[in-house]
Amino acid sequence: MRFVKSIKPFYFILFIVGYLGVINPSVANELSQIQQKINQQQAKIREQKQKRDSLQSTLKNQEIQISNVNTQLKQIETNLSEIRQIIRHTEQEIKRLEKQEIEQKEKLKEQLDSAYRSGIHPSILERLLSEEAKNADRMSAYYEHMNQIRIDAIHELRQTQEELKLRRDELKKQQSGQQNQLSEQKKQEKELQKVKNQRESTIRSIDKTLEQDQSRLDALKNNEAALRRQITQAMRESEQVEKQEIAKLEQKKNTEEKRQATEEEKQQVRAGSGLSGKYAMPLTGKILNRFGSTQMGELKWDAIVIEAKSGAPVKAIAGGKVALASWLEGYGQLVAIDHGKGDMSFYGYNQSIAVKKGARVQAGQTIAYAGNSGGQNRSALYFAIRRKGVAVNPLNWVR
Repeated sequence: MRFVKSIKPFYFILFIVGYLGVINPSVANELSQIQQKINQQQAKIREQKQKRDSLQSTLKNQEIQISNVNTQLKQIETNLSEIRQIIRHTEQEIKRLEKQEIEQKEKLKEQLDSAYRSGIHPSILERLLSEEAKNADRMSAYYEHMNQIRIDAIHELRQTQEELKLRRDELKKQQSGQQNQLSEQKKQEKELQKVKNQRESTIRSIDKTLEQDQSRLDALKNNEAALRRQITQAMRESEQVEKQEIAKLEQKKNTEEKRQATEEEKQQVRAGSGLSGKYAMPLTGKILNRFGSTQMGELKWDAIVIEAKSGAPVKAIAGGKVALASWLEGYGQLVAIDHGKGDMSFYGYNQSIAVKKGARVQAGQTIAYAGNSGGQNRSALYFAIRRKGVAVNPLNWVR
């Protein structure tokens, strides 16, 4: 990069020498070769930047895909948990019905035994419970030898047996559904591993284009500038939405209740009343990078980076509205929450996002799951706080 910066002095010297009319052919040829090398170097830098931009675009698509697959896996896990709970309940119900069936058979046996003593043959039990007996003409003759109590006992037993069959059929369906969900889970896990491998290859390619410290520094500066633009845009959009919602509220109160909206009612529409006091950390972990520490010997961290287990839930430190929920170069899956009065908190490097832009969130609510998106080489959380767009030390706001 220093070589490129020396181009202007070179042209100045060339002008002076040319003006004095003392350039000889060999010097001119040498200068022409230098200029050619400079042009080649500039073309190489442009090509490298285009390649890096293309790789970052690929990385973005891969990490968004990873996020989507992780979201699907979490849904499958929830479904499996619900199915297992239903299966447990069904199995308990089957056991209860089986026990009930045994008790009813014993009761009926006692009644039939009593009937036998009164002159009814014991084979009636098998005949009454057989399929042929259901439509047999002689059923009415058998019923004539029994009192109403015995008839009720037979009906209860048949009802239990039918319900038992129904529960067993339900169990088979539930077990089949569980197997389908497990198969889908394995499929998604395989797809996840495939995309993760592709991501690793992309990151290695990006690292090759960033071998020089200057290239890395330029990339960090570009990422920071992109984040600032996103913050400015998010704050502007948040202010516009807030004004529109307050205007709607005032119109509604004026039309329906013939009065002006109170400040308390307006506050419920606003993102929040700003940050004040101390809040719980978004997640627990070792701090890897502190606010204000240098990176690449020049840029200073505008956040803290917290070590985190992949998939660990990331919590909102305070209530507010989601201003950003998307992938951003260098920060990966990023969530920004507007807390009102120009205060915003940021959560980056996530594996997946659990909220959508515009949603209202509460303190302690899970908004994302930690990861290493944005091309990071380890799972961690980028956590920042900005007041009216200016980065402040997050550790001053958390306990």
